[in-house]
Amino acid sequence: MNNTLDTIFGDITQNEEINTYLRFADIKYQSLGRKEHGQSHAAFASYIAGKVLKELGYSARQQRLAQIAAYMHDIGSVINTRDHERSGAMIAFNMLNSLKTAADEADILSIINAIGSHEDKHVMPRNHITAAVILGDKCDVRFERMRGADGATISDKHAKVVAACRGVDLQIFKKARTISLHLDINQEICSVMDYFEIFLSRTLFCQKASLALACEFELYINKDKFL
Repeated sequence: MNNTLDTIFGDITQNEEINTYLRFADIKYQSLGRKEHGQSHAAFASYIAGKVLKELGYSARQQRLAQIAAYMHDIGSVINTRDHERSGAMIAFNMLNSLKTAADEADILSIINAIGSHEDKHVMPRNHITAAVILGDKCDVRFERMRGADGATISDKHAKVVAACRGVDLQIFKKARTISLHLDINQEICSVMDYFEIFLSRTLFCQKASLALACEFELYINKDKFL
């Protein structure tokens, strides 16, 4: 394991300035009535991004770069939710430099490229680090991201999908070159059709990210295969 990147990753996740940005960004999302986008989402996205590259056999260095980028991917929302990936990339660039980390320039560029590209749904991800960050971000449809509302009383369709999702499991198979997202959806809150109506673009983006990793993307909902 690259000890330098290990240290940087630990410093990033414990950095009070970064976590303050995430908390304030999440306050903005909360004021808009949207799901959680704070430290919990950052940690989940980071875990998944690292898991994807680990299971596919990428180096420990690449795993850590993806984890760092995934943890910081939403910090730009402290400025604005729209185009937050661009502002987030600039914040990350300045912060990684100001923290005087031992990361070299190529590592920093890899991180900010992934942050700045994680919402580019209309193009193929440029590299495997970006692809892993996209999967970490877009596969996080856990109902825990809801803010205590009863799913049955939610009128917003997007929120209903998240409230209905009682289980999320991303499985990676290196030999078969497949990435499989398994969702457990409470259809009393949200139908499968509602999921596709709201999250079709998200699903196709996960498919692109998987292709960038030379894998096929599969989607299972309540054990039935839909993609």
